Amino acid sequence: MSIETTGTILVTGATGKVGRRLVPLLQAAGHDVRAVSRRTPIPFDWHDDSTWAAALDGVAAVYLIPPDEPFPADAFAAAAAEAGVRRLVSQSGRRIHVVTEAAGVGPEAVGMHAAQNAVQASGLEWTVLQANNFNQNFSEGDYRDALLAGDLALPVEGVVEPFIDVDDIAAVAAAVLTEDGHHGRVYELSGPESLPFAEAMDVIAKASGNAVAFHTESPEDHDAAMRAMGLPADLIAFLNVMFQVMREGKIEDVADGVSQVLGREPVAFADWAARAAAEGAWSRA
Repeated sequence: MSIETTGTILVTGATGKVGRRLVPLLQAAGHDVRAVSRRTPIPFDWHDDSTWAAALDGVAAVYLIPPDEPFPADAFAAAAAEAGVRRLVSQSGRRIHVVTEAAGVGPEAVGMHAAQNAVQASGLEWTVLQANNFNQNFSEGDYRDALLAGDLALPVEGVVEPFIDVDDIAAVAAAVLTEDGHHGRVYELSGPESLPFAEAMDVIAKASGNAVAFHTESPEDHDAAMRAMGLPADLIAFLNVMFQVMREGKIEDVADGVSQVLGREPVAFADWAARAAAEGAWSRA
């Protein structure tokens, strides 16, 4: 059954990269959207089930952007079913099971994997979106400050990555939340080409007009750098495994999920970089 415009769509993580793009897309299409995070008028916390009922009240479909850490995913899916939700769509990482296996832990220990399993076992209509690394990590996320400083080092010797524009993820999410035909599907989402990190940095440098020096470093040096920054130990461990999976080439191939859902090719990295630069993504002002 299609999710009618009268059915509320709950978007968790609404202030994140995907959420803040997905919400206006759905609203522009005439859907009633309840955007939630810990600081919204209806507060929502994955680790506080007392916040779930109000968030789920009257909801027809849910977009789950799970936390990195373990959370009660099965309990949330059960609460959604009890509240009358018909459709669950979970955002996950590309081939997250490979990451979990490499870490030597169970699915319950990785938020994205736990959420994916929970929606698949929920008994509701479900879809999973597994995305590669975001283009926007370079413009509004993890690596922007390093690019503005003109020097980025990562443990990605020999890695190519089919980076994806977050706007494409949001467009796919809007479609599977509101259209028929996506139940039981796991869509792998990537950009249209796999690029070495150095080439991606050259593209950004050309688009932004800023000099960007990129070099690879050893996994050990990167681990030490993250510890010196004071990042949480669990996050460091996850990132170490993620980079390992990337170096092994496990997620380097181009996926066709965007074209399957939207009927068009995903945005090319160079086109995204030109747009981001025009919007001031790497302005030093």
